Amino acid sequence: MGGILWLLIVLCCCIWAAMDASARDKSGCLVFILVLFLGPIGLIIWLLIRPEK
Repeated sequence: MGGILWLLIVLCCCIWAAMDASARDKSGCLVFILVLFLGPIGLIIWLLIRPEK
């Protein structure tokens, strides 16, 4: 049960990050992959390097 919950959280973070990247005219697919493979660290990286809106 915990694994499914973790997967759901990571997937939601990936989708949010990809939509945020697309809204900022960046590649949503690349950001999705970054967060998918690096997990919370990838999300933190995206939050630190994302451009201003």
